[in-house]
Amino acid sequence: MEFNDLRTTTAEVCRLVSTPSLNSSIPRVKQFLCFSLGLLTFSLAGNCYGHFTGKGHIHTLSETKQVFMNPDCRSSGTCDLKRFTLATSVYEVWFSDDPKYPTYGNGVIMEYETDSVEALEKYAIVQFKKGCVFYSSKTRKGRIRRNVSDTVPSFGEDIPFCFPKWVIDSQDTDPAYNSDPEHGRFYLLRWNKRGSYDDRTQKFYGAEKPKNPVVYMTDYPAGAFVGGTGVKNVALEFNTCIYRASDVPAETRRDDIHFAKPVTCFEWQNVYVYDFNSGRFQTQLAGVPWWEEPDRRVNRYAVAIFIALFIALALVAFSRLGRSSAQKIRA
Repeated sequence: MEFNDLRTTTAEVCRLVSTPSLNSSIPRVKQFLCFSLGLLTFSLAGNCYGHFTGKGHIHTLSETKQVFMNPDCRSSGTCDLKRFTLATSVYEVWFSDDPKYPTYGNGVIMEYETDSVEALEKYAIVQFKKGCVFYSSKTRKGRIRRNVSDTVPSFGEDIPFCFPKWVIDSQDTDPAYNSDPEHGRFYLLRWNKRGSYDDRTQKFYGAEKPKNPVVYMTDYPAGAFVGGTGVKNVALEFNTCIYRASDVPAETRRDDIHFAKPVTCFEWQNVYVYDFNSGRFQTQLAGVPWWEEPDRRVNRYAVAIFIALFIALALVAFSRLGRSSAQKIRA
């Protein structure tokens, strides 16, 4: 992918994505386009700066590709699926108004090819995710504080961006990746010139069918950065699978991860957890200290206070009930 031409300022992307009046008046697909443009062109992390000067740049640090050529297609009855690939890129995003600290993020292009355009709708991609996006800071006494404050759309609701167990990565109840309640699960599939993923030339499958039976989608999850008051961390695992579309239910639950057997899957990660001792981001889950995980433990003091209040209220209720019963007996 080429990101040499930063065509839209960050402030403009933020305005397109976050302005309530705009979001309420444009169709869902157009909102998706605005949001995708912001992710692809800039931070890949949803972090918007208000005074971008137009001199920022993006470094592609590494690229890897996983390829599945479907060699055992007869046993699964999927010989019209010719190829499934997952291209992963590691980015470092620099903004001119924050020249000291870049934003780090990973992104993928998920692409598949069939033997005909008609066969494209016989397959669907479903992605699973596990992990958290959280903020951390270090107090003057050296204590690390963590909290989960970001939310993410998931199955029709906004919930905290923290999933201790594997879940389906979908905004609506259709598990197919990038499905749309209004336009179906295939509309937002993209196609382009062969070998290109440039958003300026891409087309959507639902708007116009491709000549070649190759479609793709992208994912740029939350990125990590050092801010003025703390650090945004990401510790996310993904499993991107391709299924026969007929095996993917039209509606299911977030935790229904065993609904069918996939044709194949690719694993990838987006891990940047800040180590305050070294002053660097850890990029492997195995190297992340346990204390960097979001603190989701129950506050024992709060529980104790709640129990004490509950007992006190119960005693008051029983006391009143006893007095009322005694008055009835006397009467």
